[in-house]
Amino acid sequence: MMDAKVGDTITVTDSSGTERKVRVDGITEMHIGHFMFMTSGGYKHVFGEQYQSNAYMVRLKNHETSNVESRSAKLIKLDGAKGIVQNTTSKKQVATIVDLPDQIMEVLILAAELLAVVILYNLTNLNVSERIRELPTIKVLGGLGVLVYRRLKTVDMLGALKSVE
Repeated sequence: MMDAKVGDTITVTDSSGTERKVRVDGITEMHIGHFMFMTSGGYKHVFGEQYQSNAYMVRLKNHETSNVESRSAKLIKLDGAKGIVQNTTSKKQVATIVDLPDQIMEVLILAAELLAVVILYNLTNLNVSERIRELPTIKVLGGLGVLVYRRLKTVDMLGALKSVE
């Protein structure tokens, strides 16, 4: 997002609106949200004050949606709580976005398969109708019609099956 690299200096704005310069010492890949991590010493160096924790990470043993929602409702009622961020919601949003191309690809694959079946059906019918027109010519030339017809049908079917692979 910022096109920053290790060693670059970026500008961040604190809660009072003051801009601060921070050197990038490392970059981590985040799939949900955007965060900046600092040591307490780095925080004191940049902001000029002692670091104080203003958030807590709570891990629930029971990850069911009903439990997460009831615990969140209880926590938000506490005097010191200003907000709650649930990563389950973010995970669901990301999963929905990631699954969408899969669903589109499934529809496209199904459409391609149906198109292939229609094309093979038409080509086989065309080939059979041509062979049927050739059959009287072979009979006139002295061939056994039933044997020739059976052979032509077999060749047509093998060709159709081979093209399905």
